[in-house]
Amino acid sequence: GSGAVAAAAPLRELALPPAAEGVVPNASWWSDRMVELPGGMWCPKPPPFASAKPALPLVKAGEEKPRLTTELAKKHASADNMLIATYVNYNRLDFAFTLVRHLIALQQPHYLVGALDDEAGRGLQARGVPTFFMSSGLTTKDYGWGTKNFRELGLHKVNLVLELAKTGVDCLTIDADAFILRDPFPYFRKLPEAEVLTSSDHLVATNGYTDDGLESSSGFSSAFNIGYIFIRASALEFVQQWKEACFANKDAWDQVLFASVLRRGGGGGVDNHRLKPLFKKAGGGQVKAGVLPVSLFASGHTHFVSRMAHLMRSTPYMVHTTFQYGGAQGKRHRLREGMMWEDAPEYYSGPDFLTYELDLPRALVYPNGGTVGSDGTLPFDKRASVEQHFALVHHQLAQVRNGLALAKATGRILILPRLVCGLDRWWAPHSGIIPGSAARLPLLDCPADHVLDVERMGKVEPLLREHSFLCNPRTPA
Repeated sequence: GSGAVAAAAPLRELALPPAAEGVVPNASWWSDRMVELPGGMWCPKPPPFASAKPALPLVKAGEEKPRLTTELAKKHASADNMLIATYVNYNRLDFAFTLVRHLIALQQPHYLVGALDDEAGRGLQARGVPTFFMSSGLTTKDYGWGTKNFRELGLHKVNLVLELAKTGVDCLTIDADAFILRDPFPYFRKLPEAEVLTSSDHLVATNGYTDDGLESSSGFSSAFNIGYIFIRASALEFVQQWKEACFANKDAWDQVLFASVLRRGGGGGVDNHRLKPLFKKAGGGQVKAGVLPVSLFASGHTHFVSRMAHLMRSTPYMVHTTFQYGGAQGKRHRLREGMMWEDAPEYYSGPDFLTYELDLPRALVYPNGGTVGSDGTLPFDKRASVEQHFALVHHQLAQVRNGLALAKATGRILILPRLVCGLDRWWAPHSGIIPGSAARLPLLDCPADHVLDVERMGKVEPLLREHSFLCNPRTPA
């Protein structure tokens, strides 16, 4: 239904105390404050984007199927010609709805959502979301990474970026799972010469955690991630050539071609804004490109594992659920853990829940001694061995198993505890962290998809809730 969720207004606020002697500390957190929620529970202060939000309105879907036109783009763009665009299929409508609710909460009205199939278009219209129909002929289900459907989706994306550039708007095009948690327009306005700004799979903040500017020149060495790209209309020629490359090499990945075309004719160092002259335009001049800071325009690793924005005592502009291991269900769960996902009110009010206090022996978390830092992590040489990591995780899994059995027997839904991992997870061999990443061990808030196969569980909602559930402002007292 419509109307506001009954928001739990915080009552008192205090400084977060340090962990008690012998207790495993919590992971780094964006705030050093804790708040008392109406039920009397004390929680680390939730981030601003976790606020309870009104539901989207229910409106009667029309008959028309609007297409993307210059008129439509200009109508929804800001006074200074900026627009946010994403696209979604029917199966991922909940991602688009969550994204839109964040934009409304940020008072950012300049967006359009493309519908890859007609069912998605009707679904968007029924919730009052400004939409256009792309009628892609792709599956209405999930696109497995690297599949034919995944590559075909890439062709639709480059086509969309080109069509948007042709309308003359300066457009931020994002994947539907790259959630906007702070309004990015003020950031882009500070870089008027930037024609292409891209997020990145770089796993280190090249300027440290006291700098919120673009990444330095070494940030250009990693893969660009086009799940979040801001392209000014003045870079139209580059987008045209990127599209041509994608259609000439249909088996190649659109993201790889984006980087190779952007680097055509490029040369020269970064300027004082850390913009680099890359793609050479036919009429002379180059496209000025920048790599958005990976701490604040974050991947699933830099935010949830390395916890960069938390270490900066800040909140990110964007979090993209990359570097996770549970398909669409894993993305939803991770976004719920981070209090970024918007569920229906009944998800939070539910019938009955079961929670338990995790037994977490300090000796299992820090088996090799060493000086524990202020963020609860250790020097890398004191990390757990593979055997020690599994001893720690199995100790927790046995408790999760017992909790699920008890929840099933009593007809309740289990609220998971936070999980702690001795080592990071990756798709390839590693020595404890992803090579070249800034992760610090142990992972004191280990994403559940590192440990539980939430994808194979199927629909997890009848079974369990994320560990942050009781501290989520959307959850009633």
